[in-house]
Amino acid sequence: MQHEITAAQMLDAFKEDAPGHVADTRWAHTHGLGVMGHFVASEVARDFCIAGQFQGHPVAVTARFSNGSSDPQRHDERPDTRGLAVKFHITDSIDHDLLSMTMNVFGARTREEFLGVSKAFIPKPVEEESWFRRNILDPLMLRSPLPPMPPGVTISGGPGLAQYAGSHDFARAFTIEGGLLQVPVSWARTAYHAVHTFMAVGPDGVRRPVRFSWQPIDGVFPVPADQLATKAHDFLTPEMRARLAQSPARFTLKMAIGDPGDALDDPSTTWPVTRQTVSMGTLFIEQMASDRGIDVDRLSFNPMRLPPGIEASGDPILHARGEIYQLGCKERGGIGCPLHAGAMTATPAPQQAGTAPRDWELSQ
Repeated sequence: MQHEITAAQMLDAFKEDAPGHVADTRWAHTHGLGVMGHFVASEVARDFCIAGQFQGHPVAVTARFSNGSSDPQRHDERPDTRGLAVKFHITDSIDHDLLSMTMNVFGARTREEFLGVSKAFIPKPVEEESWFRRNILDPLMLRSPLPPMPPGVTISGGPGLAQYAGSHDFARAFTIEGGLLQVPVSWARTAYHAVHTFMAVGPDGVRRPVRFSWQPIDGVFPVPADQLATKAHDFLTPEMRARLAQSPARFTLKMAIGDPGDALDDPSTTWPVTRQTVSMGTLFIEQMASDRGIDVDRLSFNPMRLPPGIEASGDPILHARGEIYQLGCKERGGIGCPLHAGAMTATPAPQQAGTAPRDWELSQ
């Protein structure tokens, strides 16, 4: 009888993809920015889901923008998977974490496949693609040449993953999207996808399969190629500070509803764009968490921290990520590693229409 691969084994495999990792930091999405704000549901949201953040009153949020890389050195100026993790503070004891990224697929469907992808993605010295392969072999095989490495990159897991995807269909969309990543002018000017399927419970008790995404109200805009060389390695943080000094950064939460036959447990595939999509509300990012003395880098975000009204699907990777994130959180001494919300406390604050109903502080 074959034993199921454990979350510890999966985390150990991922660690091989992160050379030079700095202790007490995240193994993935190492560099980021903590922010705070609130979420206001749309008028129709409560008709589709009974979760607390969709019932009409403003809900405070703590969020983290991030770069996907595990590189110990920060590189905002390089193409990378960007992340947006949002913690909805629904009540004093109930939080909901919604983790999303700029890619809309995951690279594996099962724990076994995760190990295979991790092994293929172990960084190796980058070898320049030969003239023969680029000009003769690739055209004959009807395949695109490998994307060029960003300037200064001498070691990468990209070529190994591309070779792996050539014989493993489930990793192809993930690999292709990775090769098309761009550098956004702002963390607030790119879309984020939660990737996994969840079950949204309606007020009539109907459970609907759904996928969430964040769409920036200011639109998606990458850095023009001829301007990349002018960008600092950490330009996204001062850009966000300057942006929030003018007005909140806003995102619309979209919820796509699956149809019969759609893959509910396969995050390596997307749903057709024709699926019914509901605008569930607006996220307002209003201030830097550091200005409140809050260290969001220590905070745990976990895709399996779900409120009443939103349930996990049978997606094996979703469940595995919940376990892996707990292990990683404990390793780095993070706050709120268990899936209950006991690490957060609420302090009442004066309320105004359209603002968050309370301020939130992290407790040790």
